Amino acid sequence: MNNLFPSMDNFWSYDNPVFGQAIYKPVNNPDAISPILIISIFLLIVTPYTVFFVLLIRRGVSRPSRHRTATVLVLGDVGRSPRMMYHADSLSKHGWQTFLVGYGDTPPIPSLLENPLIQLIKLAQGPTLLGKLPWVLRAPLRVLIQMYSVIKICIWTIPFNTEVLLVQNPPSIPTLALAQLVSAVSGSRLIIDWHNTGYSILSMRVGKRSPLVKIAEWFEKTFGQSAFAHLFVTRALEEYLVRDWNLFGRTAVLHDRPPPNFRRTETMIQHELFNRLTPKLSPPLSSSSSLPNIEDPNSTLFTQISPSNLAVIRKDRPALIVSSTSWTADEDFSLLITALDHYQLQLNSKSRSSLLPKLLVIITGLGALRPSFEKTVAERERSGKWKDIFVRCVFLPARDYPTLLGCADLGVSLHSSSSGRDLPMKVVDMFGCGVPVLARKFECIAELVQEDKNGLIFETGEEMGYQLVDVLTSFPASQKLDKLRSYFDPASPHMPRRRATMIGGNEELDEWNTWEDNWDRVVYEGILSPIKR
Repeated sequence: MNNLFPSMDNFWSYDNPVFGQAIYKPVNNPDAISPILIISIFLLIVTPYTVFFVLLIRRGVSRPSRHRTATVLVLGDVGRSPRMMYHADSLSKHGWQTFLVGYGDTPPIPSLLENPLIQLIKLAQGPTLLGKLPWVLRAPLRVLIQMYSVIKICIWTIPFNTEVLLVQNPPSIPTLALAQLVSAVSGSRLIIDWHNTGYSILSMRVGKRSPLVKIAEWFEKTFGQSAFAHLFVTRALEEYLVRDWNLFGRTAVLHDRPPPNFRRTETMIQHELFNRLTPKLSPPLSSSSSLPNIEDPNSTLFTQISPSNLAVIRKDRPALIVSSTSWTADEDFSLLITALDHYQLQLNSKSRSSLLPKLLVIITGLGALRPSFEKTVAERERSGKWKDIFVRCVFLPARDYPTLLGCADLGVSLHSSSSGRDLPMKVVDMFGCGVPVLARKFECIAELVQEDKNGLIFETGEEMGYQLVDVLTSFPASQKLDKLRSYFDPASPHMPRRRATMIGGNEELDEWNTWEDNWDRVVYEGILSPIKR
């Protein structure tokens, strides 16, 4: 028995053959990292985040929450985000105290500056050096600065938890994650206003097959899936996101509508605008012998003061075409160049020269692609290829933009939509001013531009050129132009009155009316109905 069951002392000895070989005795390793150092590094990394989230939650819980208050968050230039400015304005008109958070590169619409219920809070821009870095470095650093600035403002600067947090998408990164965090900490009801999809815009920069696009799509879907409510600029965008991304929350289509200050401009105001605007156009128009004489201080290209001291429209004026753009890749202005080449060829022909007007094309906006376009325009004019066509790029303050649109004869939209599911706000603005539009074709443009009723749709520059000739023949007494303009006459039989849309699963009426009427019906009486007091 003793041989069969050796003592436990012998069994656990270091030289027992059961272990295969003797076990070494541990000794101090002078090259090993100290456990204390490892723990210290770990705490150094983890502690700041732990403290931050503790302070964040404590701040959200400890500060008061107020009814009828809203934070409108724009991770972009507020002055160039009309829809979000209109949201803030509409909330304030119903007595909601509103904090509009975004970048302050461009002055916002005057009604925001004059409204005591609206407080504009600017996001931190970051150091100037940031703009000089390559995009791959600039983008992540900019995101970190945005995260810090948004959390600081929404949780610490704003003195209380607001009842609603309304965010614009895109940009999606880091907007949606930040919005979810702020909403969770403050208890605000999150409303996402879907203007487009952020990943589709990124794909235009890095290519659809880039892993970055897949990551961006996952991020946008994950952090945008759940919210108190979702607003969409088109039915096509709503149908796609609700179906493919399985969105949670109330949903409604809020088509863009023009605010009341977008309307036809009175002749005297036109006269005052062009007196101010014409000297700012570069290169100057006064040197052209092809245009009407504007040396007389009582005359502009489009207006003149009559003997009775009233402003009247000049009969020899050129046709005014307007467009607006951010000069991004989803708008191909080479199509406009091709169209204007075709138009000038028609002007050169004897059969057409007396029927077609000269053109002044004014394009408003700022962006990276503008210099190359202006270079092409300058070459056309310098070479004499465009003898009767003049294209000028300007940037107008928010106060003058609707005034210019209200002077125009025809609008142009080259927006193609990265997703194919959003609509250009510029067209809505033009329609508000009674201006027919030539619009580039894409998937859901028919939700806004109705062929041969309020505009025409083109696919190529050549097609757009033919449309220009067709619409402007016999200007200013063009029958085709008058027909398109009649759409905006309230007495016109073509003016749409009622159209179905979906609000929270219920069919409602969608009238072509002002922004205020549309917003009140869709948002105030629809989305906000469970919480308004």
